[in-house]
Order: sequence, then structure tokens, then C-alpha cells
Amino acid sequence: MNELIDYGFYIKKSPLGENVFKVGIFSIKHIYSRLGTYQNSFGPTYRERFESVWIGPEQDIRELERLIKIKYRNKIAGTTRGKTEWITDIDYDTLVKDIQKEIDDLGVLVNKPQGFGEIFEEDIESLQNYVRKISNI
Repeated sequence: MNELIDYGFYIKKSPLGENVFKVGIFSIKHIYSRLGTYQNSFGPTYRERFESVWIGPEQDIRELERLIKIKYRNKIAGTTRGKTEWITDIDYDTLVKDIQKEIDDLGVLVNKPQGFGEIFEEDIESLQNYVRKISNI
């Protein structure tokens, strides 16, 4: 029996700055809401997206998020609202490599969904269908 794949971990680049990335988690079921919240801040002037996503069981995704925030605590933008998930002064490739290393070291059931790169609003339904298929739900 497959473990339920119900959560995701994402990297989101700041549309206003270089080498500034937000990391966070989302429920597969409510990904529209998560991405829509960010889109709402910019309206039609910017197409919001997740640069990269990994999917897995909720417990594994939450552990990954916790470890990444610990690893980068000296690069977190601040402790006040709206700053605790933003990692500054890092390039995208290094961040992706470090996230994948944490996944490999943990040995958890967290993977990049095959065939998906950036996730825009129009990609969400395909991602949800992919997750349903691999989770047998």
C-alpha cells in the first residue's frame, strides 16, 4: 500500500529581488488557495508560481520544512510576520541542491513530481491528478 502523498514543499522566488526565496508547504488539496494568496498580492501584473515543488506525506514534508529553516536560520529575512520563510543571499541552484540533500539524508518519501517544473495556476489540476494517480486515491 502506498503512503498518502498529500502535501508539498515549494520554493518561490521573490518577484522583487534577486537571490531571495520563500520556502513553505502546501496541502495538495488546497494548493489553489496557497498560490492564489500570493497571486492576490500582485494582481494581473505578475504571474505567481512555485519555482520547484516536492511532494510527499504531510509528516515528511513538515520535517523537511523544519530542517531547511534550521539549516538557513542565519539567512532568514527576520522573525516578524512575512519574513520567517524568506531565505536571502542564496542562489537558486544551491538552495535546490541543499533541499535535495536533506531529502536524501532523511530517507523520506519526498520526491519531485515527474514532468513538472515551475507550477503556475494552470498547472495545479495536472499536479493534483498526478498525485492522485501515484497515491492510488
